[in-house]
Amino acid sequence: MKNFGLTLLLMAICSLASPKDCKADLVFSIVQSTPTNNAPLVQGESNAGAFDILIRSTVANQSFLGADFTLTLNRLDGKGGLFASGINVLMPNSSNPEGFIRGTFDNGPLGQVLYSTIANQPLTLGSSDTVLARVVMTTVGADVGNYSMSLSELAAIDSGFNGISSTSSGSLPYSITAVPEPSSMLLAAIGVGSVAWRSRRKLLNGRS
Repeated sequence: MKNFGLTLLLMAICSLASPKDCKADLVFSIVQSTPTNNAPLVQGESNAGAFDILIRSTVANQSFLGADFTLTLNRLDGKGGLFASGINVLMPNSSNPEGFIRGTFDNGPLGQVLYSTIANQPLTLGSSDTVLARVVMTTVGADVGNYSMSLSELAAIDSGFNGISSTSSGSLPYSITAVPEPSSMLLAAIGVGSVAWRSRRKLLNGRS
């Protein structure tokens, strides 16, 4: 699947512009925001985890007006989860408030997200990572295992509609784990309770 008009516009702009107008100034990356600390997503959950798409500039005070990208799972059949929803974090008041091409999520969860937005007013980016967009993943019907997602078809423009050459920091690995069995959870609770009880007994004996 190809991104829409902004990518084509950037290709045309860069073909006519001098090399300095299309230098690599933006870096896109992906991070797992929930569960925190890159913990595994739990199998069978409709809201199993969220992932943020970040952007940063390699130069100070980079003018930024819009961007597109494609975010793709390495498994498109749902076995590694699917994207259930997405929002535009950085530019919520853009011409497309959701931040994604209209219709992306109309047919339910899917394995590839196409994103595009143009801000109402130019923004200024710095060298710190800024959250551009966020996607939520469902693991209903997914298999336990290790997977990854990656960005492609990156494009961006500045306030003068000049193309900003962009790159990605690489793919993001993530994992899906099985739901703990009730018996395992019960044994773990009993173990924690036993430790607490022994500690309390020691404390009481020490006071007598």
